[in-house]
Amino acid sequence: MIYLDYAANYPASKEARQAFLDTESNYIGNANSVHPLGKRALKFFTEINDKRFELLHLNKDEYEIIYTSSATESNNRAIKGIYGAYNAYSSYRIASPFEHSSVNSCLSYLKDKGEEIELLRAEENGKISLDDLKEKRKKHPLLTCCLLVESETGAIQPYKEIQNIVSQNENSYFLLDATQAIGKFDVDFSSIDRVSFAPHKFGGLLGSGVLIKKKSIVLTPLIHGGKSLSRYRSSTPCLGLIASTEKALEVALIEREERFEKTKKTRDYLLSLLNDKKIRINSFAENPYIVNLSVNGFTGATRVNELSKRDICVSQKSACSVPNTPSKPLMAIYHDKKRALDSFRISLSSLTTKEEIDELVKARKEIIYGK
Repeated sequence: MIYLDYAANYPASKEARQAFLDTESNYIGNANSVHPLGKRALKFFTEINDKRFELLHLNKDEYEIIYTSSATESNNRAIKGIYGAYNAYSSYRIASPFEHSSVNSCLSYLKDKGEEIELLRAEENGKISLDDLKEKRKKHPLLTCCLLVESETGAIQPYKEIQNIVSQNENSYFLLDATQAIGKFDVDFSSIDRVSFAPHKFGGLLGSGVLIKKKSIVLTPLIHGGKSLSRYRSSTPCLGLIASTEKALEVALIEREERFEKTKKTRDYLLSLLNDKKIRINSFAENPYIVNLSVNGFTGATRVNELSKRDICVSQKSACSVPNTPSKPLMAIYHDKKRALDSFRISLSSLTTKEEIDELVKARKEIIYGK
């Protein structure tokens, strides 16, 4: 079995798995409890939470971290929380055309409530149009949403410039979905309003997510139920998942440059073998982790199915997208329905081997040419 879908899920690292087991074994008290074992668990949480601020270079006097079940929950909490707390200021919201379904679905929910939603224009380089953002800013949006790294083409957005433009308006907030960026690229969140991500993309465990926000921003809670580690999320904290996330983040940041260079070499090797006029490259050179292709005569869904029969795992689009439909990001960038429908994604990592790439290319030739 060959796995080439690391953008959907990255294997949990042994360090993250061990951190989970050790924490669940050694800290059995509820961190919300006032007895000795509860206080011991709370002390441990404070230590690993402080370590998280250090790893991300964030000022804990300015920011707070909300631990969630996924990036999807983090996005829901951020978007609906802003709606509940600040809706009186503006009913207008804008987003990139590349957003994850968890953002798009939330915005559709708000649209049904009478809110106005507009998408930003995309440029041919895969980035949003900053000129379009500046123009739409004049309507005083309450919220601007943007993916830092687009999950199908790998395009990297100018997130600091976006934050600077958004912050020119009073009572206007920015949500940055950094799910495909953490542990892969050098990022600086020290001025960003709110950041969401999920550790299962860089070696953490499934079932955990993170929402970082400035303390000055108020959110209406998505879940009500009493005091917990954050007033914005009531529940019994899972210290094991929180500890495993911290450990996965630590390992990913330590190994970030090495992983990047190794993945880049693998990506370059793959591209060197794809010298076929039937193939169009849809992804961008700045991101070696994602290679998006369109092949004339084959829909992306067909290509994924044919490769699956050969035990090679790739994806047509983002794992949360509607299958057998044109890629929305590619439509926004290239305005070509056939190209968007024919596209599929190969997502690489430092774990990908040359031998796996050789097998992929061999399978591609068999599918296209029958040999």
